[in-house]
Amino acid sequence: MSTKPTADLTEFAEFADAVQGRRLRSERIVRHALERVGSRLPAEVGPELMDVSRELDGTFRTLDSAAEELRVQNEALFSARFELEESSALFRELFELAPTAYVVTDTDARVLYANDAACALLRCPKNALVKKPLACFVSLEDRSGFRAAVVRARETNAVSTWPVGLFPRGASRTLECRMRVRPVAASGSQLRLALYWNITEETDEDLF
Repeated sequence: MSTKPTADLTEFAEFADAVQGRRLRSERIVRHALERVGSRLPAEVGPELMDVSRELDGTFRTLDSAAEELRVQNEALFSARFELEESSALFRELFELAPTAYVVTDTDARVLYANDAACALLRCPKNALVKKPLACFVSLEDRSGFRAAVVRARETNAVSTWPVGLFPRGASRTLECRMRVRPVAASGSQLRLALYWNITEETDEDLF
């Protein structure tokens, strides 16, 4: 669950420096050429050369402004990326360290992400959970109802909730739990991309 920048922002800074470097080299070459031409041509062409020189000055100032604008934009992009990465890190931490089990699956209930609490509940490390069907942890007698509930959950935008018996890896008994799940779609799209799950164990106190 991470956010990656679409481009390496150092490329913008390098491009701005390259533009500035080419502008300085071009100015030296043009100035030198104008001086040589001015020394060889008759005096009456002097005003025309001055006009050319002024036009070139304007062009070089425009290039300077463009290079500076690139630097400003690069700094703004760098700052925005830094803030985005900080926010992303914060939400990853909130997800990972949440006191209840959170799981993200595809629409077939195959695990994409699981936080620490989910791994503890299911007694399964993260690398073993990824791509594993969540139904594998559902007790055999509840699996048919679980799959039907997943189908129903995919067809609504609301949070669906139902009780289910989970059988964690290596457990000696079934845990009575409550599933809360909501489908999440891309903005402006009807295509379901993922299911967000919150799983809590129901104690005896919860049942009364």
